[in-house]
Amino acid sequence: MLTMAALEVSHPIAKLILMKTNDRLLHGVMTPASFSDARATLKPRFHVQKQYLMIDCMLRQRHFSPTISQGGASNMNEQTLRQFQDISALLNSSLDQSEIRQRAIEAATIIMDAEAGSLLLLDEVTGELYFDVAHGEKSASVRQVRLGFGQGIAGHVARTGEPLIVNDVQGDSRFSRRADQASGFVTRNMVCVPVRARGRFLGVLQAINRKHDGRFEDNDLQNFVALGHQVGIAIENANLYEEIHQLFEGFISASVQAIESRDPTTSGHSQRVASLTCRLAEIVNLVETGPYARILFNAEQIKEIRYAAVLHDFGKVGVREHILSKAEKLYPAQQEAVKARFDFIKRTLEADTLRRKLEIYETNRHENPHALFAQLDQQLERQMHDMDDMFSFVLKYNRPTSRTHRATVQPLSQLERLREIAEQEYRSFDGIRPYLTEQEIQALSIPEGSLTQEERRQIQQHVSHTFEFLSKIPWTKSLKNVPSIAWSHHEKLDGSGYPRGLKNDFIPIQAKMMTICDIYDAMTASDRPYKSAISPSEALQYLAGQAAEGKIDSALFDLFQKEKVYEATLVRPLKIA
Repeated sequence: MLTMAALEVSHPIAKLILMKTNDRLLHGVMTPASFSDARATLKPRFHVQKQYLMIDCMLRQRHFSPTISQGGASNMNEQTLRQFQDISALLNSSLDQSEIRQRAIEAATIIMDAEAGSLLLLDEVTGELYFDVAHGEKSASVRQVRLGFGQGIAGHVARTGEPLIVNDVQGDSRFSRRADQASGFVTRNMVCVPVRARGRFLGVLQAINRKHDGRFEDNDLQNFVALGHQVGIAIENANLYEEIHQLFEGFISASVQAIESRDPTTSGHSQRVASLTCRLAEIVNLVETGPYARILFNAEQIKEIRYAAVLHDFGKVGVREHILSKAEKLYPAQQEAVKARFDFIKRTLEADTLRRKLEIYETNRHENPHALFAQLDQQLERQMHDMDDMFSFVLKYNRPTSRTHRATVQPLSQLERLREIAEQEYRSFDGIRPYLTEQEIQALSIPEGSLTQEERRQIQQHVSHTFEFLSKIPWTKSLKNVPSIAWSHHEKLDGSGYPRGLKNDFIPIQAKMMTICDIYDAMTASDRPYKSAISPSEALQYLAGQAAEGKIDSALFDLFQKEKVYEATLVRPLKIA
């Protein structure tokens, strides 16, 4: 391994990296390297000093990054050329805008041997220049200063598009003292160049006060122009990446909105599951003991988890809407049909009673017909009462039963009562009919929830629909596992889950985390018409039972419970876009 001293001598720009990183360690990342067949193959843990890793990456990229043109290179000595090659690699090793800008300023101060540096960017709305990054002791104060287009030396460079050296700024009428006044800094001299990309003006790069009371020379200007060119390319690349990122984030948000518009009863569920799962991943990163002590998710992997969680239910767009929103065991049309049938039976009973009264009256065979009429009325009243009781029972039994309340009811006695009602018959226009049809009996006999086995099968297909949809997206390498993670969030460790019946070793940890969070949110959500929300403590108790039965990961559930991950949606929901 290269030593720190050797790096500083052979690669001067390495000093910049070493100066900023100190002795922080980059811990290894253990994540499923491949999700083929959903097997989670874990990478071994490694420990390597972050600064050496960054420099090695920088030096490797040097041969592939945009560098100085041959014409420009001919005017540079070997050491300066090496510095620019290293800077080019460093700038192009990241697509984070703030990181690139900070690196640019730090590199500028080192190459120009300057006390301070700054990067002013163009505000395309106001036309002003603002200090996006300033490097030096008073940088925070400087960032508050804005210059009008053409104001100050930086504004002059922005207006003319020409680089400029001013070795006596105090005597230059173009110099604006606002930055000095804000920071208490005294500017003696500066080199200032425009930053462009693809012919578009982006801002102005400055190096301020040559150290040891030195002066900036013409060759410094040439070098700084070259640096400005590299900074412009790096900023433009980062801007393009950010635009693509925002475009994709917009697509993600639109997809979530599409899901929720089809199934408004689960509005916010995907975002809450994403917040919970990402929070659980952050907790996993912190543990130092247990089966997940060697697991560390980096920022890209957290993003991958977030996308998978946000889109885990997207396949519901392939499920029929009336099934998604089914609130009770019978559909509204079925309930109306049962009500109309019971009303018809009651009217039939009334008609039968009137007909019998008429027969008694016409035959005049009874000495006291009014006593018979009273008996018939009492019989009809009992029949009407029985009909109302049966219909009330059907309405009550039509409400879905949650898994937490199944133990408090008597399902067998209720089912027997349901069968007794179903066995009753009445005379319709086209013959003898049962009080309840086979389809209605099947629906009302659902032991838990509101879905029949066939409807539940269709709902469960949403996971496969999700995988099919997400698999058509050309994910980047860092996000390639999104489809597989989402595909596995209904799997259980004992193989009782769906759609593939995977067992523990074949379920990625990201999906194991999502399973816990998905179940918790589904049970505590208050916006679902087919079930009543339960308290967090009841949901945790149910999850504890699932962990004890070997269906969900007990170690992850312990973290979820002990670290109160379930509070993430209450105190700090994660932004989706």
